[in-house]
Amino acid sequence: MQALRHDSSGQVGMPVIDIHNHFFPESWPDLAARYGTPNWPWIKHTEPGKADIMVGDRFFRHIYSACWDPEVRLREMDRDGIDVQVVSATPVLFAYERPIEHALDCARLFNDAALELCGRGKGRLKSLCQVPLQDTDAACKELSRCMRAGHLGVQIGNHVGAKNLDDAGIVTFLQHCADEGAAVLVHPWEMFGQERMPKYMMPWTVGMPAETQLSIVTLILSGGFDRLPSALRICFAHGGGSFAYLLGRLENAWHHHPVARGDCQHPPGYYLNRFSVDSAVFDQSALRFLVETMGAERVMLGSDYPFPLGEERVGSLIRGSDLPPEAKSKLLSRNAMRFLSLDGASPADGDKSSSATDSVRPPERGQLTYSSYLKVPELLELQRPQSLPPHHDEMLFILVHQTYELWFKELLHDLDAVVANLRKAGAAPQSRDEVYEAARLLRRCTEITRVLVEQFTILETMLPTHFLAFRSLLEPASGFQSEQFREIEFLCGLKDEKMLRYHRPTAEAYASLKRRLEEPSLRDVFFGALEAIGKLAPAKATESEKERFEARARAVHALYEDEHHHRDWIDVCERLTEFDELVVSWRLRHIQLVERIIGVRMGTGGSAGASYLKLTLDKKFFPELWEARTLLTE
Repeated sequence: MQALRHDSSGQVGMPVIDIHNHFFPESWPDLAARYGTPNWPWIKHTEPGKADIMVGDRFFRHIYSACWDPEVRLREMDRDGIDVQVVSATPVLFAYERPIEHALDCARLFNDAALELCGRGKGRLKSLCQVPLQDTDAACKELSRCMRAGHLGVQIGNHVGAKNLDDAGIVTFLQHCADEGAAVLVHPWEMFGQERMPKYMMPWTVGMPAETQLSIVTLILSGGFDRLPSALRICFAHGGGSFAYLLGRLENAWHHHPVARGDCQHPPGYYLNRFSVDSAVFDQSALRFLVETMGAERVMLGSDYPFPLGEERVGSLIRGSDLPPEAKSKLLSRNAMRFLSLDGASPADGDKSSSATDSVRPPERGQLTYSSYLKVPELLELQRPQSLPPHHDEMLFILVHQTYELWFKELLHDLDAVVANLRKAGAAPQSRDEVYEAARLLRRCTEITRVLVEQFTILETMLPTHFLAFRSLLEPASGFQSEQFREIEFLCGLKDEKMLRYHRPTAEAYASLKRRLEEPSLRDVFFGALEAIGKLAPAKATESEKERFEARARAVHALYEDEHHHRDWIDVCERLTEFDELVVSWRLRHIQLVERIIGVRMGTGGSAGASYLKLTLDKKFFPELWEARTLLTE
């Protein structure tokens, strides 16, 4: 029986999964004779356990028996501590330039060969299929056939001739992958500029990373990710090529050159949560930077085994890194489990009849359960105390703050909808539906915030000594407020560019906050709508901030003075004021909690603790609404 693996946090049962490796069958039909056209790939066995891949008369690659012999593959997986490999064909077999009937037949041959190899892999080999991507209908049909046959997803090339991934047909195929629940691995091939790179394997060392960056950037700037559902699970090979290392250049162009924005709705960094990359970067500092840029949830073990450009000892880069144990566990196992929709873990220690990964298999299609819909197993895996042995109260601390983050996500979701409805109300001043909907959603926001205030009473059940027992392990994690809370502040209108520096280490959060900083706030959109209905005169170029503030307060005052005609808008004002009031209450309760638990200590992130928090009490999202009350007369 395969020994149970220990993940990097010491836990038993999480299988180590390599999502990027390749195979060749030991033999296949003579494709040139089968289709009557030249220059098809074929295998030439040179000595026992060794072979050459040829393309027509041209040598392509040396390979050895690990490509086709599952026993050799499994021995080397055991040597490297790998539980599961997800095999895929080598791109030389794609046949995208061939007639569709030939490419489809070729895909079926190698897809069935992959399943045959996996069938001899003792439950430890899974597969991704290939499709004739040059024909959308044929590609979709073959994907559906393969998913029913047992493949976990599909490997595609990063382009079809001159067509990049933003091609309408390829986007349609990716939509179909999302509908089928198929994982997608994008692999570079047919590198551009080869006439300038004839030597030294530069098409692989230079062209491949550039091809992959081109693929990712194309999907972002074309608006492809905006059109595709978030359910699409797509991963780019070789660490995403040069993308992560040139993201800053891409962001700079997007913000300063309108032509560089393409058709995407958000800055490039906003889309980092829409795709994953593998770990095949072969350098510790590169891996660390990749994880810092993409996030530990978006990088998976991928080795390019068993080729010379692959990782010599699969998984050693991640295991030997200085990444935290939690991040290593994600890269080696948990991210791949989610990406591939694998369920279950290793069998119990006492089960001697099956391998450690026999329970790792795709869920039954069409069987949505409470647990699978809400991702309950994944959700319950997210509480990882830093204390060792875990301090009892650290679980409470993590759960309450994770709950805050879930509610913050809903607040952002609802407040964005409020902004959209107020924009529509300004565009159609005679319509009342959008005003009603904005007020309805704002009431939900107030009730959520009321719950957030009450959650402090749960945290207050911790004794100060119990919190101090693990507080030092939090480092900066507890010192500054969450990225999502800061995003709520920016969205509502309380913007402070200086706060961006605290979130620079997290590229996705930084990009979201920068976008919120630059786009109109809820406060701006609300007063823009009052302009549209004639209650607020447009601001003059010479108007001071004080004059603008006073004009806005008078506009709100005018609504209350004419209650009979503006009850719907007054309802919006009341909801905004109540939300503002509850956020101030949240700040106050936060201060009280901090003083109750740690007194006047400095925050773990370097802030002045409760003293700093007291400075935030005077901050209001909508100060003009409060000023308007002063203007009202008896």
